[in-house]
Amino acid sequence: MLGEKIKKYREEKKMTQVEVADVLGVKPATISKYEAGTLEPNIESLKKLAELFEVSVDELLKEDEFDVSKINVLEVLREQKKMKLKGNLYHNTQIIFAYNTNHIEGSKLTEDQTRYIYETNTLLTEKESITNLDDIIETANHFKLVDYMLDVADKELTEEMIKEFHKILKEGTSDSRKDWFNVGDYKKLANEAGNMKTTLPKNVQKDMVKLMQWYNSLGKVTIEDIIEFHYRFECIHPFQDGNGRVGRIIMFKECLKNNIIPFIILDKYKLFYYRGLREYKTEKGYLIDTCLNAQDQYTEMIKYFLR
Repeated sequence: MLGEKIKKYREEKKMTQVEVADVLGVKPATISKYEAGTLEPNIESLKKLAELFEVSVDELLKEDEFDVSKINVLEVLREQKKMKLKGNLYHNTQIIFAYNTNHIEGSKLTEDQTRYIYETNTLLTEKESITNLDDIIETANHFKLVDYMLDVADKELTEEMIKEFHKILKEGTSDSRKDWFNVGDYKKLANEAGNMKTTLPKNVQKDMVKLMQWYNSLGKVTIEDIIEFHYRFECIHPFQDGNGRVGRIIMFKECLKNNIIPFIILDKYKLFYYRGLREYKTEKGYLIDTCLNAQDQYTEMIKYFLR
């Protein structure tokens, strides 16, 4: 803001408003209005100010860069969650996250329908259309999952927490009524991640313990560490279903915990995401680039709502 810059430069020069007013030939109250942003200096006053402060007019008028790295995204999301207002970062994170992460896994709900469920707790449908009830339940569950994740985001990641993520996501679905499905606990039957073989049920507990020991032994966690964890988690595929969504909520949580800008993998980039997982063992760059691109997009979302 121009007013803030005038005040900053004046104080750096150790000048009073009266002294600056004398140079410009205006009243001290005018300088006060400049600094408060209620009055803008004309071009002649701008030139005098620039000369006095030994900067260019362009420098005075240039908008400061919005430094996203100084934003505590977890604090912002928690605060906005309490406010229960529409049209903020938290509100849109809920909708965009639920729509994209579920759509990647085959949900047929549109983004508008997802928004409608979140905002009205009802479903907007077209005449004679058929909607899968599990899609609706898992969308509503994902809203609860994000809220729970925000509550525990600054805590150490544990197996118990990960199991709770899965329970929240899948409770009340048709899968939860199958004895063998094991909602909130590790799989009983072998499964695959795309066409990748995953850990056999009998080895899941052991592999998860090793994964958690490795991850929680790290010092300063980087975004590359979080992506590495995600790859290893998806290779284990510890739950019967819902592994991708649980894995992506873990990445979001761990970014928040480590003050890293979080990210949401968008459905339109799912082929790049799948390729990144599939080829990660020989070429890490595909998955890392996909996640960094998603981070850039969430950064723009932060700037839009918080600038």
